[in-house]
Amino acid sequence: MISLSLEEIALATGGELRNVDTSNNNFPDHITTVCTDTRHIAEGCLFIALKGENFDAHQFLLEAQKLGATAFIVEQEGNIELPYVVVNNTRTALGQLGAYVKAKIKNLKCAAITGSNGKTTTKEMLSAILSVHCPVDGAVLSTAGNFNNDIGLPLTLLRLTEQTRFAVVELGANHQGEIAYTSALAKPDVALINNVMPAHLEGFGSIEGVAQAKGEIWSSLEASATGVVNLDAKFSQTYINQLKKQQTSILTFSQTDNSASVFATELEFDPLGRARFTLNYEQQQISICLNIAGQHNVSNALAAASMAIALGCDLNVISKGLASLELVAGRVNSLSINDNLMLIDDSYNANSASLKAAIDLLAQNSGETVLIFSDMGELGQYNEQEHRIVGQYAAEQQITVLLTVGQSTAFTHETFKSLSSHTCLHFDDKKVLKAHLHTYLQNKRNEKLTILVKGSRSTKMEEIVAYIKQQKIG
Repeated sequence: MISLSLEEIALATGGELRNVDTSNNNFPDHITTVCTDTRHIAEGCLFIALKGENFDAHQFLLEAQKLGATAFIVEQEGNIELPYVVVNNTRTALGQLGAYVKAKIKNLKCAAITGSNGKTTTKEMLSAILSVHCPVDGAVLSTAGNFNNDIGLPLTLLRLTEQTRFAVVELGANHQGEIAYTSALAKPDVALINNVMPAHLEGFGSIEGVAQAKGEIWSSLEASATGVVNLDAKFSQTYINQLKKQQTSILTFSQTDNSASVFATELEFDPLGRARFTLNYEQQQISICLNIAGQHNVSNALAAASMAIALGCDLNVISKGLASLELVAGRVNSLSINDNLMLIDDSYNANSASLKAAIDLLAQNSGETVLIFSDMGELGQYNEQEHRIVGQYAAEQQITVLLTVGQSTAFTHETFKSLSSHTCLHFDDKKVLKAHLHTYLQNKRNEKLTILVKGSRSTKMEEIVAYIKQQKIG
């Protein structure tokens, strides 16, 4: 974070600075760190007391002070011995402060990414490209973890420094208006809607609602900015029309449509499912080799390449950057456990569309194909329908073993069982599933297996991945 005075912080947030006494050394010269959680207090930080439906950080001001906070942003006065800024809404103040810091960084370009699937992978791909384009320490900053909402995005912006030249941020949402808000804070120079899938339906009501929410990212694009659109995804023409209406530059990409600005040809896959293809842009071509598996990652690579082009990268840099990308934990990582067992770790998150892409990858393998699947979240009235879609698709792709765990995956189990003669078992919890896996893997140790592990973030299916890795097999 760049250094800010308390006066600047009060100005940026429209707040009132109080309890300032320079005579007793309670007044920090500058703030260089912001914290919102007492579990992660940094010495000398500014603590912002956020409030939500089920929490109020104003209850922890004294604890934050004891842990090393030297100033606060609050909504009401409390028993605080240190300087504080009083604002109407601390959540809004956090956003204002993030936007203020971004505006102070000179020569900064910002890329914003939203979509139902592939946000994090595309972010990592673009960050890798930009790190080749600008190989200076601290030049590229990207969203960490799942810091992509109205709290996480401002905290990401607050990590910017004078050395940052490119910020690559994810914009997620579970309700209308959230992306409009975070996009306004980020003010991106290039923005991408990677795709629109049936995810977070509980908050949006329908896939059309999801599309509308994702489209909010265009609202903060200025005339000099670029919108990137996936021609292979639903609602692409709607987004193109929106961008044309606001006279924003457009780049399109596609795996199959040669009319796109950026498109792929000569696509092929190695035995681990990793793609090699030719990337085409205008009259230029470059060979691309990916280290991560799955055809859906070809689309993610084209998306990242399109954004990189908008930010001034040439095709050689794009090829080198994509080739340098390391695997992201829990996101379609193909791991060879031994000569007979291949594990596909896609445990980070799940919706029916990402499940289909992962099942496609699983089905390409010879031998027994095993899908281990836990509940998908935030589907509201579509919960049963979406879980049944997965069961139907797994049956259509001739997956040979389906192991489901949880509550809603009972619908997946039921549908698969009605359509397929292959093995299908349902477990109430992961403990029972692990016990079954232990026996199953021992019995199958001399047979060729490919196992895909998939589930929503809340179900912690990385525990199953770790368990499989620990088994003494082969």
